[in-house]
Amino acid sequence: MAQEKAAATIEEPVSQTAVDEAIASIEKLYQSLAGSPPLAGDQNQTYTPIPVERDPSEFVAERLEHLLRALDQPLGAAGWAWTPPLVVWEDSRATVICLDLPGVKRSEIEIVDEDGVVTVSGQRRAVYERQRLQLAERPLGPFRRQILLPHNARAAELSAKLQDGVLEIRVAKGAGGEAKRKIEVT
Repeated sequence: MAQEKAAATIEEPVSQTAVDEAIASIEKLYQSLAGSPPLAGDQNQTYTPIPVERDPSEFVAERLEHLLRALDQPLGAAGWAWTPPLVVWEDSRATVICLDLPGVKRSEIEIVDEDGVVTVSGQRRAVYERQRLQLAERPLGPFRRQILLPHNARAAELSAKLQDGVLEIRVAKGAGGEAKRKIEVT
């Protein structure tokens, strides 16, 4: 009986093709997260392949779950939530945070300020005049971005407006405000 259990736990080795496909998937994931491809085969670069005794798809799924937990990124109903790009401007009076949200309606955006962290979330609809989606090079579906406010931000004087596909969040400098509140987008 002990031999049957031992035989049941022995896994067949994974083929090199499966390992190569898993590595290609990881490189694709890296490029989508980092915005650039991983460094080419540099001699000084440390490279750790997927252990041959592991199933590549299961290994990649575990590592992806671990990465998402580390990044604290939510899962959307239609798949992975995306993160809109941002630009931060600052002068002596205010900090201005601009997020690129073309195609997102005001009513689809929610902004919550909680203890010095502004969370912008919402959804870019995948429906366009009753037509069927054929190709999408920009992210669709749910999005979420958390922004740590500067130490001297005055949360009570936080405003947001959406214009020409750019969400502008303006935060005055000074003493802090309320612990948690929802911000209206104008």
